Amino acid sequence: MTQGPYHLISIGLLFILGYFFSLLMLRMQLIQKPDHRKVWNIGLLLFFCSTALLGFLLAVKVNYKLEISWIEDAMLWHVNLGIGFAFIALFHLTWHLNYYLKKRSRHRGSIERENWTPHLIVTPMQHKLLFLLLGYISILSQMVLLREFIKTFHGNELIIGVFLALWMTLTSAGAWAGVRYRKKIGLPSILRVYLSLGSAALVIYMLLILIDRFLFLPGYEPGTMASMIYIILLISIFTLVSGFLFSYLTRAVKTDIPDARNYMLDSLGSLFGGFLFGLILVFAFNNIQIISLLLLTTFLTVILGFRYPSATYRRLGLLLPALLLFLLFSFPGVRKSIEGLRYKKEVVLETRDTPYGNITLTERNGQVIGYMDRNPIMQTGDLSRAEESVHYPALQHPHPSSFLLMGGGLSGTISEVKKYRPRVFDYCDADPWFFKLALPHLPPTGEGQFNFIPMDGRKWLIRAEGVSYDVIISGAPDPYTLGWNRYFTTEFFNLVRLHLAPDGIFCMQLTAGGNYINDKGIRVLNINYRTLKESFAHVVIVPGQISYFLASKKPISLNFPALLEKHPIQTTYVHPDYLDETRLTFDSDMLMDRLSEDAIGINSDMWPRLFFSSLANLEARMGSHSLLASGVIAVIIFLLLMLLLPARSTGIYMMGFTGAGIQILLIFILQSLYGFAYLAAPLMITLFMAGIVLGIRVWKPLVRSASPSNISAMIWFMALIDALGVLLLKYNLLLSNPLLGQMVLGLMNFIPGIIVGSVYGMSVRLSKLDGFINSGRLYSADLAGAALGSFLPVVFLLPLIGVANTFILFFGINVATGLFLLFRWR
Repeated sequence: MTQGPYHLISIGLLFILGYFFSLLMLRMQLIQKPDHRKVWNIGLLLFFCSTALLGFLLAVKVNYKLEISWIEDAMLWHVNLGIGFAFIALFHLTWHLNYYLKKRSRHRGSIERENWTPHLIVTPMQHKLLFLLLGYISILSQMVLLREFIKTFHGNELIIGVFLALWMTLTSAGAWAGVRYRKKIGLPSILRVYLSLGSAALVIYMLLILIDRFLFLPGYEPGTMASMIYIILLISIFTLVSGFLFSYLTRAVKTDIPDARNYMLDSLGSLFGGFLFGLILVFAFNNIQIISLLLLTTFLTVILGFRYPSATYRRLGLLLPALLLFLLFSFPGVRKSIEGLRYKKEVVLETRDTPYGNITLTERNGQVIGYMDRNPIMQTGDLSRAEESVHYPALQHPHPSSFLLMGGGLSGTISEVKKYRPRVFDYCDADPWFFKLALPHLPPTGEGQFNFIPMDGRKWLIRAEGVSYDVIISGAPDPYTLGWNRYFTTEFFNLVRLHLAPDGIFCMQLTAGGNYINDKGIRVLNINYRTLKESFAHVVIVPGQISYFLASKKPISLNFPALLEKHPIQTTYVHPDYLDETRLTFDSDMLMDRLSEDAIGINSDMWPRLFFSSLANLEARMGSHSLLASGVIAVIIFLLLMLLLPARSTGIYMMGFTGAGIQILLIFILQSLYGFAYLAAPLMITLFMAGIVLGIRVWKPLVRSASPSNISAMIWFMALIDALGVLLLKYNLLLSNPLLGQMVLGLMNFIPGIIVGSVYGMSVRLSKLDGFINSGRLYSADLAGAALGSFLPVVFLLPLIGVANTFILFFGINVATGLFLLFRWR
């Protein structure tokens, strides 16, 4: 289903569903009427201010004839925000129809709130199980569904940040509702909700496949806004309910255990689930198997821990279907049939969820296509591209005898390289699983004639000291992920230059090409060209449907017909019948004229301009413009919450923000430097949870008493972590010893978790001393901060200022927050 420039239907549907859901919560007394109106009043204010501000900007632009490059994006957001504003205004109108219809409304007195007393009587072990199981279900569901959303939306690290932000936002809203819910829920009803939560991930998984099958056209990649809408619609019930349960159970269970201990138990359950997933399940099972295992273990825990249901036949009625599902999904044929629903008019040959991502091989009309997280990375039968990738660079060398091919070899380039009878032919692939799965379905490649290196090409270049090649070819796809962006950075190009022989030639490619390239596509080519020029004296773009970049220490020729005469090889498309030097030179010169001479900036590991520009180009082609504006809205929300939250919630809110922000930055660094965020993200989340558990346990021995000054001290300690991040990047200390660098990044993720846990424990103690707020509200504030901390860096800060400057910004925020709290608390 394609989207036009204005999201009238999707925005309207989202707001209508959200409003009816809020009415349902009001009807069930999950929230009170004043709170319901307050939420929508804040929404009205935000949309009014955003729409008015953009309208004012557009008016100034027209009146004073200003040249603003992003004005079209501003226009799109002005209209889309206006649509949202109109729907919220319509909801407000329904509240006051009596006034316009001149009907007298009866005065309703305020509802007197009843005194709340805990009513759930459980054993100490059952009390622990309630929170441990909630954390276990939440983290396993989050990690598996994150992988599935990445797959469905052809995702990248941006989707990781957006998904985590929305997950925590909705969980925070649920926790806020749980604090205010007045009705008493019995234990059997709560256990039924647990059983439903254990089943929810499987339902969402199936819905994602159906959406992919029936709503998305082949090759359609939803923009940021459309992705956010789908994520909200699919995960809202699960996240709202899980957040509600935590806050409600904290109030409802009769126990002498401090409230902060409930947060620790929930985090401990998440810690166990995270380690189980990151160290065992991700290597042993596919996603659907992990989901069915979650279903089985949830049912088993409820039955054994709470003896629910009471009747034996009902217990068997729960366990047997769960066990059968787990066994059913263990058969590869079943998994292949389910996954095949995503691929229209294609036959799935193999599918596997690996630690690096989902690999799927399909066949259509005799052509084999390989996908990584739904992004095509290999296809057979494309002889012209295989020839261009190899012969454009190889023909530049008088006697190419050593080749390094990084990715793309199974698309036919291996066969083209062998035409030169090289003495050395090394082939690297970032995911050895892909090579293993694809090989049986492809024509014979003559494995003995090349050396397969089961690691990504960049890692090989770091390790292969003293090795040089005549020709190095990068087959990396466009940098729509940070993992692929690693092959387009100045750091990578410097590595390539070190491993090129004196007459060596390097080739890479971008799909921005064709007869007409839009402005964003030109920006992508420009950034890559400027980055290559930092490392190579001579860089030439060979235009075509795909733009090939040739780089070398020596001059490069586009006279391929003349070069072919010097090499006795057989070619079909790289041939004088198809290539004309005059035409190629003219097209190349025309393209170079469009490249700006301005200081556009180069692409680096820690400032991936090409990654974000490629995403902007992709969104433009899909008719979506949402990255910058969504970031601006998030900044406004962040500032409003900081000012509106009570002082006792501000500390944990800011710790949630910077803690999650640092975590996202560290995942970003891991992917940029080492290339395995898909595997690292669950482990980093787990390490953070471990830090929270430890922080709640040790804050008393560490600081002895809860006080505003101690909370500020913890926040300032978080600022030191930010400063450490800046120093590590400035002096390039993470690449000198990769293993040590990864351990340091893990420790930098663990310590903020300790700080967040400590601040939470102190905030709960201070709140209990004056009876101001309970732990459920603190939990909600923590998640709200974490949501914004996961979202803002990836969509707003990193594209604008890069990783190091984002660490500096976080440092300033933490220092200012510590001072702000000291004065505000007084």
